[in-house]
Amino acid sequence: MKNIFLIISLLCLLSCCSDPPEPMWENAIFIMNDDGSNVTHLIDDSPENVQFTLDDEKIIINRLGGGIWSMNIDGTDLQNLTSKSVGSELPSLSPDSTKIAFSTGDIYTMNIDGTNLQNLTNTPDVQEGYPYFSFDGSKIVYTAMQDSINSIYIMYANGENKNEVISNSTKYYRYSYPIFNVDGSTIFYKHAKPPRGLYSINVDGTNNTFLYEGYIGYTFPSITADGTKIVFYADSHIFTMNGDGTNITELVVGGSPMISSDGSKIVFGGVKIMNSDGTGLTKLEYGWDPRFSHNKYNGHYKIAYTGERKIIKDSNKGIVF
Repeated sequence: MKNIFLIISLLCLLSCCSDPPEPMWENAIFIMNDDGSNVTHLIDDSPENVQFTLDDEKIIINRLGGGIWSMNIDGTDLQNLTSKSVGSELPSLSPDSTKIAFSTGDIYTMNIDGTNLQNLTNTPDVQEGYPYFSFDGSKIVYTAMQDSINSIYIMYANGENKNEVISNSTKYYRYSYPIFNVDGSTIFYKHAKPPRGLYSINVDGTNNTFLYEGYIGYTFPSITADGTKIVFYADSHIFTMNGDGTNITELVVGGSPMISSDGSKIVFGGVKIMNSDGTGLTKLEYGWDPRFSHNKYNGHYKIAYTGERKIIKDSNKGIVF
């Protein structure tokens, strides 16, 4: 009996004297105000990208290889909307926040809650991608690749009336990241064929115009709610231009920018924020792929982003980094 008590005592002593668990880094999704205040951990995750729905009631999460998910902006009610893998592309949200357009080789839409999944193109031999809604939500622009032909198409949001805007036979130089201008008359797109860079073209295929030469980054250009200002990045620098493609202005070194809906602020990888003229540059947090809310709350936009936190594995207690 004495030996048993001795063993128990030694075990207790060793337990008390053992080193505490080492903290570990965990990728996580956070939300904060645009002045860096009120940093709040939402969930642990390592998504390709996150974004607010246009009514700011939900955050849409794109998990590479894991489909599209949604959650409330406080991190609750995490739901899997589709198991289809959508790669690294940012899914496009309709202006009324009722639909999500995405690509898995074909172009799909679904309701914001994951119901009513529809294959709009259904072309097994064609690789389609980069769907993006028009400002009024009536149309979707997207790219297509078949054999050595790559193209840009426009269709109605229900998949009808597909029209080719531009096409060429450069197999290894795809069109990418097309977006509409505010009135739907013009498309801005990226092209890797020399001279590679940013282009614009009318929706009827006329007036194809080379706007900026450079290595264009892998995100859609970001455009203000009124369509008058666009931000994009190329050659690891952030640029703004007017909604008609004029007055291209270089701002700072950076990537993955988003301009606020009122055009006053730009947030980008880092997480950093600045005025849309490049002044007032401030580093808010460590993280990547930050996205603005579409509305202000108590004078501040919300910013959702992916970052890291320290956790003690045994307790999972987090410390915001």
